[in-house]
Parts: sequence; structure tokens; C-alpha cells
Amino acid sequence: MKTRGTRGGIVLSLDAQDTASAVQAAVAEQRELLSRVHLEVTERLPWELLAAAAQAVKEAGGEVLEVRPPGAVTAARGETVIITRTVRSGARVESSGSVIVLGDVNSGAELIAEDDIIVIGTLRGLAHAGAGGNEQAFIWAQQILSPQLRIAGALAQAGDHASRPALPEIARLHQGQIVLRVWEF
Repeated sequence: MKTRGTRGGIVLSLDAQDTASAVQAAVAEQRELLSRVHLEVTERLPWELLAAAAQAVKEAGGEVLEVRPPGAVTAARGETVIITRTVRSGARVESSGSVIVLGDVNSGAELIAEDDIIVIGTLRGLAHAGAGGNEQAFIWAQQILSPQLRIAGALAQAGDHASRPALPEIARLHQGQIVLRVWEF
């Protein structure tokens, strides 16, 4: 059995080589992650194996949200790109998932992600979250000083940075427009 985390919970992928006892042991090891579970089957499986997996998730305190049958396994979301330094001017970072920067993003740099953009520092470069049309994507940074933000198909130009406090901020789409707010814990 393979496991992977998603924004909506955890995906448990089962295949014909799995046994009920192996699935139960794997679920017990992942107990703290099992609030929202998607069971994914890669081929035809015995009903007993699916039932054992669902029961193990329930006993661990989780909830099975869906079972994806053979032939209907959905494509995995893109990979998250993690940058552990400041992104310099002229650099372009693209991801089929999210982008996380552990540093600043300098003016003239570009971040483009199919999902979210998170900057643990100051965002001064261009940021385009939800580049493939994901309207649920967001941009979060310790401080957003970017001249341009994009989320899905929406565009926002910079306003007056001097009047804004230096607090963590989040940009999201609201009724087709990008709204920038101070992020509250």
C-alpha cells in the first residue's frame, strides 16, 4: 500500500499484492494523518481488502471519503517545489503543484504555480498562483510588495505599499477579483 498526502486529506493506494493485515498495519502507522481518506485502487481487488482498509481507517478515527474504482484513478496533483533560499531577480520558478520559498522573492523574479504560492519572507516579484485555472489557489507571504499578482485568470496591480502594515498577508480570489488581506492566525 502506498500513501500520499493531498490538500484534501490522504490517499491510500491499494494493489493486488496488499493483504488485510499489511493494510491495517500501515494505517496504524499513519493514524495521525487519517482524518480524510481517499482509497485508490490500481486494479481489481477483493472486496475483503477494501472492507479491511475502510474498517482500519474508521478504527483509527478517520473517514473514507471516496473509493476510486479501476479505470477511474485520477491523475495526481503536481509536485510541490520548495526553494530554500532567496529567489533572485531574473529567476523563474514554475511548478505543476505549489511553490514554497523559504526566503525572499526579489523584484524581477517570477513564481508560477498550478496551486498555491507561499513565501516565508517578502514577495517583491511577480506571483501567479492557480496558473492552470485553479480559482481556489492563494498567495501567502510574510509581506506582499509585488507589483503584480495573478490568481487563475485574475490580475491585480500594486497599490500603495507605504500604508500597509508589515504583517503576513494572503491573496485569494473573491467573486473573480483578487483580495489581499492581513492573514490572521
